[in-house]
Amino acid sequence: MKKMFLLLPLLILVLGFTAEKFIDDNLKGLLQQFKTDEDMAKSNIFYAVTGPSYYIPNVKMLRDMAVGDRVSLIKSIGNNVKEYVSSKEFVTKYNQLREDRKPDPPDEPKYTAELKEETRTNLKNSIAETEKNKTQMPKENHAMFDEILKSLKLQLADIDDPAKTMFKPEMDEYIKQGHQMQMDDYNNKLAEWEIEYPINNPNSMVKKWINTFLEKSADINFAAKTVKDKNGKLKFVHEEYEYKDSQWKLYYRAGKETVSAARTFAQGWLGELK
Repeated sequence: MKKMFLLLPLLILVLGFTAEKFIDDNLKGLLQQFKTDEDMAKSNIFYAVTGPSYYIPNVKMLRDMAVGDRVSLIKSIGNNVKEYVSSKEFVTKYNQLREDRKPDPPDEPKYTAELKEETRTNLKNSIAETEKNKTQMPKENHAMFDEILKSLKLQLADIDDPAKTMFKPEMDEYIKQGHQMQMDDYNNKLAEWEIEYPINNPNSMVKKWINTFLEKSADINFAAKTVKDKNGKLKFVHEEYEYKDSQWKLYYRAGKETVSAARTFAQGWLGELK
């Protein structure tokens, strides 16, 4: 049991389980003993579910525990995590996350009349600034400023010339079409968001979290052999396992009993979610 105590302040178990209070009194006392408060623990659970995260911080200690202690610990933490995830506090935090992940609508487009006046104002300001700068320069530089002013004034005159202006009536139609494409994309993303994040109901997110764990932990070969290389680093005998991702290797190190207990709990929880 002493080894179980050593593990508790680090806990984010196989499903991202993190001990807290919404937790039983036994685990709560252990958290206080190791200076892990409830707010931090709850924050870790929320991060695990929404991240998602499947981190196990101290696998060696976990594997050193007696099998019965491991299984009991996972069940106890799992039940408390499940209780917190269904709490009003968690749902409130989920709704805020939901709003944070809501797609932003596109800005309202600017049509030619507005763009034309903006361009006119910018050119007038540039002309005024250039004329001011000219007065502060030696006369031998005035010719350069005169050329700049000539160009700016020509651009200003062209704004109202139907043959030369870029602000033609058909430009508004292109702007409108472009905005409609942006709106179509936004509406598609909004529909996807509403499906992925139903209000007051984090179950879809929780199910995705659990299913990802079940998928990732389904094919772990716990019998895979390892050896130490010349530098003392453990490597798999069969090279194919060296190319497995970090999550697969994490579950391998956690051990069959630990992962099996977590999978059993996860499958039961998944069956309860609607």
